[in-house]
Amino acid sequence: MRIIKRLFKLFILLFVLAAVAGGIYVWITIDDAPTITTAELKAKANPEGEQIYIKSADIPDRYRQAVVSTEDATFETNNGINSDGVKALVESNIKALFGHGVGRGGSSITQQLVKLTAFKNDAEPTPKRKIQELYLAYHLNKVYSKNQIFEFYVNKIYEGYNKYGAETISQFYYQKPLKALSLDQQATIAGLSQSPSVYNLYTSPKTVKERRDIVLLSMFNNGEISESQYKQATKVDIKHGLVQPS
Repeated sequence: MRIIKRLFKLFILLFVLAAVAGGIYVWITIDDAPTITTAELKAKANPEGEQIYIKSADIPDRYRQAVVSTEDATFETNNGINSDGVKALVESNIKALFGHGVGRGGSSITQQLVKLTAFKNDAEPTPKRKIQELYLAYHLNKVYSKNQIFEFYVNKIYEGYNKYGAETISQFYYQKPLKALSLDQQATIAGLSQSPSVYNLYTSPKTVKERRDIVLLSMFNNGEISESQYKQATKVDIKHGLVQPS
């Protein structure tokens, strides 16, 4: 019985030491996090890229609903962090340690903005960078409004063809401002940034249609559009309004 008590006490001690060490590591990591200025949030991810900057007031509600429904359904109310994404990150990384799959996790729109601004969207985040990303996302959510954060994000995302921002790619593909696009076209634009090299309207229209329809389904599931709107929009030719490059 004494041996069991001693082992239990040792286990508790090791647990406490590990927790303290982890807390110190997190504290030091956060203290070392980079600062992000408003100018950096507004700047293009690539200085040589093309960008037509769109102000928050000019971003269509329908487009915002499409992006939020697909990328971060909790964006309007979360604290900058997608709790479901963090849960998936922890669970998948624990499984990965035991040889089951790979670590992954869904980032909030604010976290994605942090990646694009402070970390240049590095493909392989380290534990240190992930902690800093979460901290910075939480911090940005305190400093800026949701409208400002969404404006920064929409203008910074890469859309293919060296174009940055939704307004830029809208003018490129349709020669129209984002606010002039139909539901199906705005859903198309909303889906491009996940993988611009894959979702190319000129070279891979079928793949883009599949992505567009996923965006529309997300909007329907989140109550942003009706069933009839969803069905009608998915029937529209993916090349609807597309202007061929000169």
